[in-house]
Amino acid sequence: MVIAQTNPPNLASDATKTSFTPDEYRAMEETAEERHEYCNGEIIAMPGGSEVHSAIACNLLIHLGFLLRDTDFRLYNSDLRVWIPEYNCGTYTDLMVVNGEPEFHGSRTDEILNPLLIVEVLSPSTEAYDRGEKFRKSS
Repeated sequence: MVIAQTNPPNLASDATKTSFTPDEYRAMEETAEERHEYCNGEIIAMPGGSEVHSAIACNLLIHLGFLLRDTDFRLYNSDLRVWIPEYNCGTYTDLMVVNGEPEFHGSRTDEILNPLLIVEVLSPSTEAYDRGEKFRKSS
C-alpha cells in the first residue's frame, strides 16, 4: 500500500522517475524535512503525527523504559529505521525493543535489523497500513 509517493529532489534528472535504489533513498532521507519509508524502489511519505499520537508514544516510551530498566533490553524511539532485507524495505516504528546489542545494517548506524518488539501507535490514517502490509513485513 502506498500512502503517498514522492519524487525527492536531486535524486533523478527525470521528474517521472518512480523507482529508487536504497542508496538514493538514504541520501534523500538524511536531509529530508519529513520522513519516508522505502519499499523495493518506492519512496513513501509518512503522514505527520498528532499531539495525541505523540503523547501516547511518549507515555509508552516512559512506561517501557521503566519496565526494562536493569535488563539487557534496549528501547528506541522513531529516530531509527528498521531495515527488512527480505522485502528490501526500510520503515520507521514508533518504538522498538532490541535484546542486547542492536544489529545494524552494514555500516549504517540508523538501520536496525534485530528488533524483538515493534510498537505502533495507530491512527485513522495509518491503521490499515500498520496492521496490514507493515505488520506482515515486520513479523
